[in-house]
Amino acid sequence: DLNANAEGGARPIRKVLIANNGMAATKAILSMRQWAYYTFGDEKTVEFVAMATPEDLNANAEFIRLADAFVEVPGGSNKNNYANVDLIVSMALREKVDAVWPGWGHASENPRLPTTLKENGIVFIGPPGP
Repeated sequence: DLNANAEGGARPIRKVLIANNGMAATKAILSMRQWAYYTFGDEKTVEFVAMATPEDLNANAEFIRLADAFVEVPGGSNKNNYANVDLIVSMALREKVDAVWPGWGHASENPRLPTTLKENGIVFIGPPGP
């Protein structure tokens, strides 16, 4: 288990939902794995579940291959997937994640996301909401 107190956190984060795609998601997973390796000696300390649209799956997107698991979400406009706060929270609850990383753009700029995650006991990895 992660020692959250040693890292300044209030609780361990073992499982993260990646609620973004493309290069943002790829860089996030790689960066967090590198941090886990340098901090805990094991890059697999944190499990990553990536949201993936049919378009991402058809493209054999790298972030999906880097994740430990993925959940398929609707394709099309980002309001159907990566900008959809209700969908992200639903996936986070369904997958029993400890935290959500929304990246930049999409839902990360919607103040409902950190607020709703907090109401459900899920950590928002990003700036605090209002």
